[in-house]
Amino acid sequence: MTGVSDHRPALAICLIIAGFTCFSTMDMLVKRSGAMLPVEQVTFFRYAVHFAVLLALTPFLGLKTMLGGRRFGFLALRGGFMFVSTILFFTAITQLPLAEAAAITFMAPIITVGLSVLFLKEQVGIRRWSAVAVGFGGILVILRPGLQELSPAHFMVLATAFFFSVFTLMTRHAGTGTPIAATTFLTGLTGFVGSAFLLPGTGPLPSAESWPVLAVIGLLALSAECLLILGYRYAFASLLAPFQYVQMLWATFFGWLVFDTLPDLWTCAGAVLVIGAGLYIWLRESRIRQDPPLAADASGPR
Repeated sequence: MTGVSDHRPALAICLIIAGFTCFSTMDMLVKRSGAMLPVEQVTFFRYAVHFAVLLALTPFLGLKTMLGGRRFGFLALRGGFMFVSTILFFTAITQLPLAEAAAITFMAPIITVGLSVLFLKEQVGIRRWSAVAVGFGGILVILRPGLQELSPAHFMVLATAFFFSVFTLMTRHAGTGTPIAATTFLTGLTGFVGSAFLLPGTGPLPSAESWPVLAVIGLLALSAECLLILGYRYAFASLLAPFQYVQMLWATFFGWLVFDTLPDLWTCAGAVLVIGAGLYIWLRESRIRQDPPLAADASGPR
């Protein structure tokens, strides 16, 4: 197997858990901020901080490296899919319980299987297709169409999973030869530009009192991405995949502590099915490829 030069599983697990803890904390802050500020403004500051930090590193790494050379257009488009995924998810979690939204986004690795067949012409066997069916069944359990009224936020989270799946496929296509600095920089750049276009008409910018929380949101997003990249350098994805679901625990905890909500039995049952299907697909793909999926595959739609 390739892709891990220094196998340090204990360190890798700690880094992965820390990364997804950052993401979950960011989601909680976004949900709180979204109750007081337009989501477009929250998204703008999330990307503005991300972009500003990486822009400060440009003199040391070189502008050509940061822009990805000939892959600029492809990487910018990839970042665009991430941006759409982010704005949809941020909007949705202002209206849905964190745990419910998190459980639905776990559909992303399952959607990726179907898209990989269509666009990358990958061969998928009956076992992975069966896992895909189980995952979709889990989403139906969570959403319960016909038994509860589905809101636009539910469809936003489903769209989040779809756009993040496209982002994941583009990450795989980019390959390990693409500099990490370029992928993270262009993710920040496209998100910054995209969110800036959404600002007009959202009202006055946040007061200075809101800036510290908005800055923390951006720093948590960037920190999470860096922690995940480092984690996947020290252990294979087949080992680390289960730890991405610590997000469900944090979402449940923050939902109870901050928003006084807990996931119902249907959400818990559906989450078990979706997570189980996702884990099986991860393990199966790792064995078939004999190479761990890229870190971005598990970074989550933020």
